[in-house]
Amino acid sequence: MNYCPHCHSPLKENATFCPHCGSDKDTGWSEGAEFTDLETPDYDEIVENEFGTDEFGNKKKKANPIAIVAAIIVALAFIAAMVLH
Repeated sequence: MNYCPHCHSPLKENATFCPHCGSDKDTGWSEGAEFTDLETPDYDEIVENEFGTDEFGNKKKKANPIAIVAAIIVALAFIAAMVLH
């Protein structure tokens, strides 16, 4: 078995790049191709943002615009009744 000359991870026979650190044959297994611990995105957050679901896959309920308008009308009618009474 071959090993990466840069990070010493095992490589498959005839590998052209290291799947661990990213060094490759063309760049001479360069130091500049070091693996960095990049922050991976939160899966649940991506699903929620893209599909409007929670972490359990339940659809989020969206506010009904008709219900909001009806609530505002009722509130205004209540205020008008209190002022005019």
